[in-house]
Amino acid sequence: MNGGSYFLVLLTAAPGAGPRRPDHETFVDSLVDRQLVLLGGPLGEGDAAYVLRCGSLAEARDVVAADPLVTSGACAAAVTPWDLVGVDLRLVDPDLVVDDG
Repeated sequence: MNGGSYFLVLLTAAPGAGPRRPDHETFVDSLVDRQLVLLGGPLGEGDAAYVLRCGSLAEARDVVAADPLVTSGACAAAVTPWDLVGVDLRLVDPDLVVDDG
């Protein structure tokens, strides 16, 4: 994907939310396949975050609205533009890099 802007997605677990949903992992895999997610992972107990690269805030919100953690009510989502100023790839664990090509 060329162009686009970055958006930070913060997922906050709803009170009493159960364990992570396996369909969320499938959803994230689909974002990887579509080259929409830069990075992501859990934050403490129940919360999570990921960074999207989309053409607009509206597109990012549409992507997040389809997240099973959001559609099920297990998490509330906040989406905010992120003016990413750099990434030092030397600091990224090579086992975490997805490179199809």
